[in-house]
Amino acid sequence: MTPTNDPGGAALSRRALLRLGAGASLAAGLGFGGAACSPAGTGDAVPSGKPGLGGTLRVGLYAGANDLNPLDSTSELTRWVTDPVAESLYAYDDTGTSVPRLAAAEPTVSPDGLTWTIPLKPGVRFHNGDPFTAEHVVACLNYANNTSSPSEWIIYFFGYLAEASAPDPLTVRLQLVKRYGLLRSHLGNMPISHKDFLTRKDAVMGTGPYKLTRVTIGTGYVLDRNPDYHGPRPGPDQIAIDVIPDGTTRTVNLQEGKIHIATQVPPQMVRVLEKAPGLAVYKVDAPVDLLAYPRIGKAPFDNPLFRQAVAYGMDRKGVLDTVFQGDATIGQGPVGPAVIGWDPAFTPYPVVTDVDRARGLLQQSGVKDPSFTLTISNRAEMRSIGQLLAEGWKKVGIDVNIEVLDGGPWTQKWITGKYDFIMGYYQSGLGSGNANFLTLSPAETTNILNSGYTNPEVDGLIQRTWASADPAERTGLIKQLNTTLVRDAVMIPPVYPKTVIAQSKRVTGLSQGALKLSRLDLASLRILS
Repeated sequence: MTPTNDPGGAALSRRALLRLGAGASLAAGLGFGGAACSPAGTGDAVPSGKPGLGGTLRVGLYAGANDLNPLDSTSELTRWVTDPVAESLYAYDDTGTSVPRLAAAEPTVSPDGLTWTIPLKPGVRFHNGDPFTAEHVVACLNYANNTSSPSEWIIYFFGYLAEASAPDPLTVRLQLVKRYGLLRSHLGNMPISHKDFLTRKDAVMGTGPYKLTRVTIGTGYVLDRNPDYHGPRPGPDQIAIDVIPDGTTRTVNLQEGKIHIATQVPPQMVRVLEKAPGLAVYKVDAPVDLLAYPRIGKAPFDNPLFRQAVAYGMDRKGVLDTVFQGDATIGQGPVGPAVIGWDPAFTPYPVVTDVDRARGLLQQSGVKDPSFTLTISNRAEMRSIGQLLAEGWKKVGIDVNIEVLDGGPWTQKWITGKYDFIMGYYQSGLGSGNANFLTLSPAETTNILNSGYTNPEVDGLIQRTWASADPAERTGLIKQLNTTLVRDAVMIPPVYPKTVIAQSKRVTGLSQGALKLSRLDLASLRILS
């Protein structure tokens, strides 16, 4: 999310964002998923054997990617396939600390904060043998910051990055429009592809430990180990990713040993797998946004008391217990437990709906014929959430019509602002890390996804938050933002769901640090002999 004006003064409008294709890539991530991070179930039988190198690791993915270009999409459907292929300048270690990967060191930042110089690691080659040089990094950044490209990364760079240049083959220089401390986070999240693959949607070429060698549309992907990788040898010789849309089938395949990892385990199957011998279940607080925006520039949500009535009338406990089987946290504003600024002591909303308070706020609002349309993304879990919330609001005296849309139309509604109240899931950690950038930025008045909310105090807080390079300062500012946005009922998620991933104990455990940031780190796994 970015300010309205670019360095040259051209506006990035809602219409422009739709034209450059962000709707399609965002839609790919609008799925069910969330993101506490120890195995929840261990089973009784633990497979024996020593972890070794080689073999084929099999992963069950809940859907196929519409676009395999990681510079177009930050969806997990793209990134879980391409992360072993295309690396970033910086990467996260097991503690969640961002460290140099393709960069040789931390950026050197000028005193005014506007010039960043990044040295690159020498001796790295792409999978086709071409040397990794600054021209590829510059090409990726220019592609991401170009309003005529379909890159979703435009949201993260537009209005901040003025120019990327290559003073020499192993140096990248970034010139900024204004201070942007959060840029360091983005540089650790955006993959770098070969410049000749920037417009490809069916393939990707990077410098990573694996090459994407086979794509079968709707069925799966095969990644083979890169023998010339510049880093430590990865574990498996091959990673086979099978697309298995049905959640029950994925979990059965895991139990039968047909796959080693099952992504997006359905809530009703979690307890079954926790009791299954030889399996581990991870229930993870990772950066997932339950996007929940009332259209504040439009009646009845232009009335702050009505928005508060809706917020207090949410059946959060019903969603927690019925939809997620307890594997979520009660929503207390846009900042959840996986991102910086989370304060577990901040609990403005009760666990059980305060119907009397919600009715009182509705009466004070003076809204006649209190009703609205709730627009949700088309998934079974979202439909259940919508039904539960509508039933809860009915008890308060608010009539709700539910509109269910597939990902593309849903995203168009969000971008164009043609909604009353819109809700959907998005894995933001793969683009924002733990910074909560995607969720909070629309609260800024000039943001292209702003819902009609205007608050100079919030505008100032957001600008200071993204400008700051001090993690402690940024955390404090985000806490202030969360408090204010809850007070004004601007973003109202009912819960923060967890990502649930299960794995066989025939492979070593998934990285805890990676899971907390929505990443799988498949290259680090070892299959037991």
